[in-house]
Amino acid sequence: MRYVRAGAPPWQWRLRAGACPGCGGNRFLAFEDTPFHTRCLRCAATLVNLSLIPVIRQHCGSDLAQRRAYELSSYGATYDFLRRHVRELHYSEYFPEHALGTEVNGIRNEDATRLTFAQELFDLVTSNQVFEHVPDDVAAYRECFRVLRRGGAMIFSVPLYDTQRTDQVARLDAQQRIEWLAAPEYHDSRVAGPQSAPVFWRHSRHDILERVRLAGFPRPQLVSVSILPAQRLPQPIVYAVKE
Repeated sequence: MRYVRAGAPPWQWRLRAGACPGCGGNRFLAFEDTPFHTRCLRCAATLVNLSLIPVIRQHCGSDLAQRRAYELSSYGATYDFLRRHVRELHYSEYFPEHALGTEVNGIRNEDATRLTFAQELFDLVTSNQVFEHVPDDVAAYRECFRVLRRGGAMIFSVPLYDTQRTDQVARLDAQQRIEWLAAPEYHDSRVAGPQSAPVFWRHSRHDILERVRLAGFPRPQLVSVSILPAQRLPQPIVYAVKE
């Protein structure tokens, strides 16, 4: 739990009962009453990360063990689940100082906007809290569309805000330097460390599906997932199938 910053004091933390879709645990600790601040006590995964798993299961059905998947990170509950249950799992991080498609400390290096994978290679592409850190998120969705087979699905989460439209926080200039368009914002990364991942987008729940449609997915959906019976705020998951 190194990179969790809980705003509520410890005497306001609460134990919650439920069924963890990742490890099968049945107790959760809520630092705050939100999916991001509620973790399984057995595997330490947040409800945000765990919420992709029911959507993956529903999409794949009984064929999950035959699927080839690509996860855009090298850790987390979704990664752990896919590693145990799919036939073949590819995963990556982004190391800008290294050649794309090569391995850095055993992890494949990929830029989400220009993947080195062949087209129509995967049945699943999954991502947790990544696309807000990509300078061109729509280009990344297009790349996910390209590497998916027909009938394959892109399933992901990003922080969603109740704003009219998605706001751009930063962009890259011609020299690939960050140019801030709003107050600078960084998130933590288990790979690069605390406050190491710049935020480029504050995605709106009202236009996120339109941004995904621009990549070629004809009917993306926003699925509300609740892991706990007493969960006050369901976690929204983007589910887009390549038809």
